[in-house]
Amino acid sequence: MDIQTSKIELAKVILDIENSSLIEEIISLIQSKDVLTQNQKDAIDEALYALQNEEGIPHHIVAEETKIRYSKYFQ
Repeated sequence: MDIQTSKIELAKVILDIENSSLIEEIISLIQSKDVLTQNQKDAIDEALYALQNEEGIPHHIVAEETKIRYSKYFQ
């Protein structure tokens, strides 16, 4: 689904909402996503830099470590 189709689908869903407090929550969520603190921006830049320099940890290793550490949740 392309971005324009996704936007139309989102608009349809929002137009069907009858709960005003839910609409206010959605508006607040969307507006909060538009603004990042400088610390958040710096953390994102640092993470992107690490990934570009192949300093990240591969997903399969993180998944295995998580399964070991939290084994009671993976039964």
